[in-house]
Amino acid sequence: MLPELAIDMPIEKVLDDWDLLEAKVAAKFSSFREAGQNIFGIRRRAIARAEVIDLKKGKFESLQIGPTGIIGEPRTPMHMHITAAGTPHRIPHSLGYWHINDMDELYFPVPGEGDELGYFIVIMQTPRDNEGESFAWYCERCVTLVHEIHYRSGILGLKDFWRAEDNAVRDFNGDVRHRTCPECGHLNPLGYTWNVAKDTDEQRAARALW
Repeated sequence: MLPELAIDMPIEKVLDDWDLLEAKVAAKFSSFREAGQNIFGIRRRAIARAEVIDLKKGKFESLQIGPTGIIGEPRTPMHMHITAAGTPHRIPHSLGYWHINDMDELYFPVPGEGDELGYFIVIMQTPRDNEGESFAWYCERCVTLVHEIHYRSGILGLKDFWRAEDNAVRDFNGDVRHRTCPECGHLNPLGYTWNVAKDTDEQRAARALW
């Protein structure tokens, strides 16, 4: 990863204390950075524990959809976690949609200080050709797929991933039919992006709920 970074001081001064989570370093990985056949990302969870509901103290809770429905998976700090390709997954209060990737994803949660939730270090293989990922929404009551937008990252690249995420959330929120379950009729909550700075008042309220 080091060739991807630029520093304004001699390498000898930082070699023994290289901190990927230091603000000016982590910012270089706020999007996705390719390194060989892999992609790296550092995601700061810019929301405090006091701002969310039912989040277990000391754990980063992740949700997945499997054969039995929605299940919770603890994200133990400083332990590697794998999300298999094709598995719908999301991080409550940080990801306002279900993410479905054609690639396996490795997550390494790092706790923050005080009331902060800290960081996720994300590693996955670089998508190729028609490989990509989806922004999807499932009914919170009956787990029926209500809306999905696929992004062909293998062809389009990851440089526009966050724009695609923003467009997908806008599309979902912009039509009440996208949020209404065709099976049970439940009106599902609004979606939101990872970046809390993009929240409207309504999206901020939705982030606190799910």
